[in-house]
Amino acid sequence: MRAICAFSASARRVAAAAFALFTANAAIARTFEVVANPDMTFTPAALVIHQYDRVVFRNGGGLHNVVADDNRFRCSVNCNTNTAPSSQAWSSGLQFTRLGSIGYFCEQHGDTTSGMRGLITVIDRVFVDGFEASSQ
Repeated sequence: MRAICAFSASARRVAAAAFALFTANAAIARTFEVVANPDMTFTPAALVIHQYDRVVFRNGGGLHNVVADDNRFRCSVNCNTNTAPSSQAWSSGLQFTRLGSIGYFCEQHGDTTSGMRGLITVIDRVFVDGFEASSQ
């Protein structure tokens, strides 16, 4: 019976540590803005964020939407039902939880290989914050 109790206490400590790490990451998450511009560009065109950060896409003028290369998201007036290119002054936000690079484009002015495109790279905060490159 002791082994089961000891395992349960150990499991609780691991679960508590995992929960603390998750809530710490969520607590320091930041919000970034990407603007779809009238000149058929995104600003910034490339963005590096941490896992759990949020990106708000905003229409800065013109007929635009934002579509992930892998169709993970499609946004304009919102990211659910009204996702076609729109000339309204829309703004839609997403939280990024998966690590890696996500290309995106405007359906009206680009596609998965050319035109009005952008790139978001999501990195792990745990393995990046606090580490600096050696100057040797």
